[in-house]
Amino acid sequence: MEEIVLEPKDAVDWSYRGEGAVNLVLAYTGSSPSFLGKMMRIQKMPKDGNENGDKSENGLTTHEKLIWGDVKDLVSCKNKEIEEYLFVKHVMRPLLGRKHVNPGILLLVAKEFLESVEKIITSQRPSWRADVASVDTNRSSVLLMDDLTLFAHGHVEDKPCLSVEIKPKCGFLPSSSFIAEENVIKKSITRFEMHQVLKLRENEISEISEYDPLDLFSGSKERILEAIKALYTTPQNNFRVFLNGSLVFGGLGGGICKTTSKVELAFEHILKDIIKTDDGLRADRFIELVAETVYTSGVLDQLLDVQKLDRYNIEGAIHVYYDFIDQPCKVCRELNQFSSMHSIPMDEKVNILKEFLISATAKDCSVMISFRSTEAGLSKSSSHSNLHLETTKQEFEYKVHFIDLDMRPLKKMEVYYELDKKIMNTYLEMLKKKGTQPQCL
Repeated sequence: MEEIVLEPKDAVDWSYRGEGAVNLVLAYTGSSPSFLGKMMRIQKMPKDGNENGDKSENGLTTHEKLIWGDVKDLVSCKNKEIEEYLFVKHVMRPLLGRKHVNPGILLLVAKEFLESVEKIITSQRPSWRADVASVDTNRSSVLLMDDLTLFAHGHVEDKPCLSVEIKPKCGFLPSSSFIAEENVIKKSITRFEMHQVLKLRENEISEISEYDPLDLFSGSKERILEAIKALYTTPQNNFRVFLNGSLVFGGLGGGICKTTSKVELAFEHILKDIIKTDDGLRADRFIELVAETVYTSGVLDQLLDVQKLDRYNIEGAIHVYYDFIDQPCKVCRELNQFSSMHSIPMDEKVNILKEFLISATAKDCSVMISFRSTEAGLSKSSSHSNLHLETTKQEFEYKVHFIDLDMRPLKKMEVYYELDKKIMNTYLEMLKKKGTQPQCL
């Protein structure tokens, strides 16, 4: 825990960068060498008073302590930010690789600092976010992390840095034998594609994305390129681009954007000093650069392995959940069928739930890739990887990190099960209307 304590006067040096369901992200805009190239993650508090993530104020629930029992620091932890930090450090980093995961450091803050931040950033937040949650001013610490949209931490950037944030989503089709017969289509259509239908119906998006996560995770250069093109065409909240830390492409979390010719023109202009090619071709070359990096770095192979820890699908894991919390299985009651999952030993049940929750984190995290161009023939910095973009004859150095690796509360199991049911019902209903029958495998 860093001993520097941030005071109210320091709040003006932090500006709103974005937010998810649980945290706000602020970027440092001041001049203190300790914070140059850093950003801060602050917990949010729902305005209806319910604690985010259903965790007790003093750390993990009794059942969660059993699940994470082998991570001693985590079980004894009584503080939510520290808990999140320890989860990334001890659980996700060993699985995804030290090189690609930076857990950050904890920083003490005064309550008044958080209150000042809340006042300053309220007007910068999307109103639909600000209406439901505010800064949780009861916290004593925040997470300080490297700002991955910049290249040279703590130094003035000598070259523009371009960063791409991709939310890949689930990259495999489940094959669990616990998937109900009526849901067998899960084994041939991606979760992403089916969820799009529900999001469209609920007006979360204005049109369906052509993106297919299986392409991105395929290991095939051509298919990865197709995936990046589709993300570029319909970014929703799965694709964003930053230039020297400022968002220049993609939404701040709203899922309604489609790349219009006007947006594309503006983006072409932004790329002018970075991608050396003719007007009108820069965005295409940029898409190639991103695809080439995903392909060359191979980091998605690691992510896919972690996602595949979900071996039973929510339809199997939910049975284990009810046994584990010692409640009658609601699913067996609804479907009137007994699942063999109920008869397996308790230590195996603990492991199934643990792996399911780790997989849930991996299915929803983001990948941040940062680039800057280097001169051909110059001595390469050993800490970054290098790439040659053939179509523009340029050299780039790049680095890749996984972000948003939050621990999933055990209580979310029921939420996952209900959402899965909703996605399946909506998708099957849509097929019925179209007169298409799901194929049986």
